[in-house]
Parts: sequence; C-alpha cells; structure tokens
Amino acid sequence: MCGGMARYINHSCDPSCVTETVEVDKDFHIIIFANRRISRGEELSYDYKFDFEDDNKIPCLCGVPNCRKWMN
Repeated sequence: MCGGMARYINHSCDPSCVTETVEVDKDFHIIIFANRRISRGEELSYDYKFDFEDDNKIPCLCGVPNCRKWMN
C-alpha cells in the first residue's frame, strides 16, 4: 500500500476529526482524533486548512450547511 491511511479522509468544513502533529524519535507524524461521536458508516473528515494565497482559491464541495465555500 502506498501512502498513509489519511488519504482516505476527505475535507469538511464541519469535520468529524481533528489532526495533531507529534514527534516520535525525531520523525513527525500526523495523528487523527475524533472530535465528536462518529456513527457507524459515517465518513471520516477533517479540515484541510490549506494555506494558499487568495488568488488561488480552491472551491469546497463538502456540502455541509455551514460550508465556507473555499478550502483555503
């Protein structure tokens, strides 16, 4: 398998998970935690929080009621 399991977790403006960066033996890893109860079969998501300039806006298509319309 190539890549980490996080590649299966999509962006949402109302995510079910949060990320935290931790250092283990001088290597950095991203840990994903649930930020609320997640129902069986519910998609896992987190806020990608892309850091791009305003003239390179990436549209958000997450579809939640409070969607910010942009991922950056």
